[in-house]
Amino acid sequence: MISVNEVCKSFGKTQVIKSVSFTAQSGQITGFIGANGSGKTTTMRLISTILKPDSGSITVDGADVIREPAEARRRMGVLFGGDVSLYNRLTAWENILYFAKLQGMTEAQAAERIKVLSNLLDMERFLFRRVQGFSRGMRQKVAFAKSIVHDPSTILLDEPSTGLDIYSIRDVQDFILTCKDQGKTVLVSTHNMHEIERLCDNLVIISDGRIIRNGTKEAILAGEGTNDVMEMFFRVAEGSRNA
Repeated sequence: MISVNEVCKSFGKTQVIKSVSFTAQSGQITGFIGANGSGKTTTMRLISTILKPDSGSITVDGADVIREPAEARRRMGVLFGGDVSLYNRLTAWENILYFAKLQGMTEAQAAERIKVLSNLLDMERFLFRRVQGFSRGMRQKVAFAKSIVHDPSTILLDEPSTGLDIYSIRDVQDFILTCKDQGKTVLVSTHNMHEIERLCDNLVIISDGRIIRNGTKEAILAGEGTNDVMEMFFRVAEGSRNA
């Protein structure tokens, strides 16, 4: 479970996160929704320990990200949108193996895990090819695999379908649903309405650094709450779909 409690963050004199609180439960997929500049990615980076909050607390499966950042990182797999940086001279297998070893896995443990991920993400045909020349979808799958090779209990995904073709999107979404079935906590930032409808159990909507709606997908999509919140939500989703 991810627990974010009254977190604030400023850059210089500008406060970008304003007392944000929410939870993402184990065995569920929580969609984190917000327009560009709303504070969505900053909040994700605070949870992932890349940034440190000015105040408030964040725990990941009980590990405090401020007092126990290394332990919190061990419990997380993190993939930020556009983060498909790989070593081009290495094969997909070697790239994933390298990051597995950074997580303290033995080569035998890593090999077994990579086989599982390769099957789930449909990577068998290019697993032993050098990454140089890979398509965006192939690179994204390898980046996804390296971020979760250590089988973390919590997964943070920022726009995981960005730049993928329809077949790769299906593979990634199917894998995210598998993670949910395994009881993992999944926090996914997305503007894709189809992705929201297919994957998410709960939604957290952020605007101007504040959480303005937090509840089940069904309740929010049914229009419960104030009209201005719902109009904002659909404007974000529709704007992304038309982009």
